[in-house]
Amino acid sequence: MIRESKGSKFRRAFDFAHEHIIIIIIVVVILAGLLSTVAIVKGDASPKKEEAAETTTYETMKTVYLAMDKVASLEPLGSQDRDVYYISQLIYSSLFRMGEKLGVQKDLVDSYKVNTGEGSVSLTLRNAEFSDGSPVTASDVQFTVSEIQRLGSDSPYYHDVSKIRSVQVSGSRSLTITFESPSDAALDNLVFPVVDASSYDRGSSSNIGSGPYCYSSYEKTKCLKLKPNKNYYGKKAVNRLQLRIVPDKSKTTGLMTTDAVTAYVNTNLDADVDAEDKKLKSEKISSSEAEYLAFNFKKKAMADPQVRKAIAKCIDVQSLIDDNYGGSAIASDTVYFPGFLGTENKGDAYELDQSGALKLLREAGYEDKNEDGFLEDEKGKNLSLTILVNEGDSRRVDSARSIADDLETVGIKADVESLSWDAYRSAISQGKFDIYLGGYKFDKKYDLRSLFKGSNPLGYKNSQVSAYVRQMETCLSAKQQKEVYLALKEQLIEDLPYYCLCYKAYSFVTVAHFEADTIPTFFDRFRGCGRWQWEKTVTVQQKESSDTDEQ
Repeated sequence: MIRESKGSKFRRAFDFAHEHIIIIIIVVVILAGLLSTVAIVKGDASPKKEEAAETTTYETMKTVYLAMDKVASLEPLGSQDRDVYYISQLIYSSLFRMGEKLGVQKDLVDSYKVNTGEGSVSLTLRNAEFSDGSPVTASDVQFTVSEIQRLGSDSPYYHDVSKIRSVQVSGSRSLTITFESPSDAALDNLVFPVVDASSYDRGSSSNIGSGPYCYSSYEKTKCLKLKPNKNYYGKKAVNRLQLRIVPDKSKTTGLMTTDAVTAYVNTNLDADVDAEDKKLKSEKISSSEAEYLAFNFKKKAMADPQVRKAIAKCIDVQSLIDDNYGGSAIASDTVYFPGFLGTENKGDAYELDQSGALKLLREAGYEDKNEDGFLEDEKGKNLSLTILVNEGDSRRVDSARSIADDLETVGIKADVESLSWDAYRSAISQGKFDIYLGGYKFDKKYDLRSLFKGSNPLGYKNSQVSAYVRQMETCLSAKQQKEVYLALKEQLIEDLPYYCLCYKAYSFVTVAHFEADTIPTFFDRFRGCGRWQWEKTVTVQQKESSDTDEQ
């Protein structure tokens, strides 16, 4: 019998292994797993190291953290710092205050009677106290007016208070305020912080007020702390406040991710996108910054109301808001604040309607007679216009181009002329435009007399509108003022000297776990903070052990 050589045996073993390699690997893995399990059961394997797991919980907070700039002074009547203006609304009461839609509401005033002819208002104060328990008197109001007038233009309230001729005190809580002119006797001139005459210190950063909060402590470079005023006459605050000095406000949203700041009004148009990226909450609030088209009434075509209305109906306002303002804008039916004085804001007064626009243009005598795609008047001249815009504002330039495209879809030739700021303003003042696209940042009082006076650059004249606008600035009650505005609003929509495209929107950004019944406005950035509710994120490290831990 011939015996097989060792080399042949090795070759046959190699060939077998090569042919069954996959099966062999599977068997080895299974055996390794079994051996490992046996080792663990017998305690031969080393135990796993302890691992840390995170558990997230939420803690209800009674302190609201806010951001503020470093300020030169907290003195309420003379400080020019913007944040002091907002902080003063927390610490000091006023005779009247502005409601959410800018209507005048009573604050320290219990009752009042106006005399429109004389330009005076007789007031009775409510039974209110300063934070130290002393009463708020008519003499305190008289002193406050006198002090603001003494400060002159150094006071942010001087423009309004300078219109007051006299303050006559007739009792501890009774007084009469008479204005220099009945045409400047609006109640919204009486919105200023009232200070305590007996203890007021011009250089102090801790004067007392009668608002919902009072000072707790202040470190100029770090933090201002406020506590609820236990003597406040109204609904009392429940939260304590810490206003942290933030050197760079652009970093505020980042601070909110660590709960270092609870809530913040961000004026950037992309603030809501940034908040979403950082998993924060945001809510839009209307600014006082209007974007509008203004028509030159000295030009024949623009003087025709049918043409102005047709142009408005050609413009896709919602697309402008979405595409050119990042969705951070609100449509308004006039150039006045959306829902001004509590009236209904119907949004775009002339919604997109190209067929309706063409009908109006035909009624105005414009048709495409030669079928070249453009409208001509009765003499065969094209209906063409130029939209003037400031080249320094890219959003407006883009908007002007979009509007030009919209107009050409109905046959109106439209060109965009973008000029430097100085050249742009000069062209407007000289009436060298058909339409201009502009913006205006209004004061909360909305005194628009300059827009409708006889010498306005539009050449727009309507005696009834001018009368309404002037009447809005006289000593009217809140109810009377609203009635006048409703009549004015109707006339402005009909005449359309200004076509409001939108109002820019700010974002009220908050931490994720936040609730509020009352939110800020563009003129009151901390409004409602006394009763905001929020929860701080708390991350707890918990140890996890394997089953091999000793018993």
